[in-house]
Amino acid sequence: SGTRVHPYPVPFPAMISKLFFILLGSAIALHHISPAQLSRESQKGVLCWDFNFDTKGKAAAGATVFHLHTPKVAGCSVVEDLSAMVGRDHIFTHEACFAASMDANGSSYFKDRVTMVRQPQDHVFSMYQFCAAAPDPLYQVFAGALEAVTGQSNHPLPDTFGKWIDEWHKSPRFGDYTIYQDVEGCYCPYNMQAARLACLTTNGPARECHETVDLDRALKSLDETTMLGVTEAYHESMCLFHGHLLGSLPDDCNCESPAWATYHETKDTHGEHYNQTIDDMPPDVIQKVDDMTKSDKVIYKAAVQRFIKDVEAMEQRFKVKILCSAQREMLHQKADSA
Repeated sequence: SGTRVHPYPVPFPAMISKLFFILLGSAIALHHISPAQLSRESQKGVLCWDFNFDTKGKAAAGATVFHLHTPKVAGCSVVEDLSAMVGRDHIFTHEACFAASMDANGSSYFKDRVTMVRQPQDHVFSMYQFCAAAPDPLYQVFAGALEAVTGQSNHPLPDTFGKWIDEWHKSPRFGDYTIYQDVEGCYCPYNMQAARLACLTTNGPARECHETVDLDRALKSLDETTMLGVTEAYHESMCLFHGHLLGSLPDDCNCESPAWATYHETKDTHGEHYNQTIDDMPPDVIQKVDDMTKSDKVIYKAAVQRFIKDVEAMEQRFKVKILCSAQREMLHQKADSA
């Protein structure tokens, strides 16, 4: 037991590391053109990640929106929907640190900075399902090279969520690395949402996996977002973004209108399907997840409170009800359980 030293504590040599992440980022971006995106002429070519990790350059070229893409928090779906609103060229998106959106003095390169949050227990459960199912073709390529895909003879990922959590709880692999440098080819379940808001990497993907997070900095970053959405209220989040970016609301953003039911939610699931939820797990497993996501719980609660206030302000602006009582109550329950 105890903290394990990660097998890649020293970065790749500079040239190899740079080439690895350029190829990785490009390949992932190309893969994340979903069938739904390809089927719509207006969305043809929409990419989930930016090829070039140059936030300053992208902003100088006209991008106005920085999207902080936290894995397994509806990131690719959000990019598709934001692209329909403002155009993909106006968006920078990557699995980055929030710090990448600003210069050394803390001034944002972008007019708007957006992120989504997700209930931490559900978020960690989703991480494991992605890695265990390995439905994503690109993930299979890179994880397969590590013998980290289910069915391979040396597949190291535990075969149940409970075992995976128990392993991380007993012997966490703290360090600075990406999913493709992890010995199991999977995510770090420790406070990922808070970590992405607090980490300071500005020249590439976020790599931080540590026991503690600078929560004050994470909350400050959360406060500095101009658009904040909640995965559990995806429809309402997109209405909020639409009102902010375009100064109008579609008919399907009135939750008291029959038009509400006509909304078609964008869901880029990367192909994984599973029937169980975190609620089906034993209490001791859920408690361990809670132990690993203490900072994320604080972030989620603060985000839900902010989100409800933002929606109320949008409702006042357009004299339309966006967040109806049942959905509001669900968000409060999710925040209370976090």
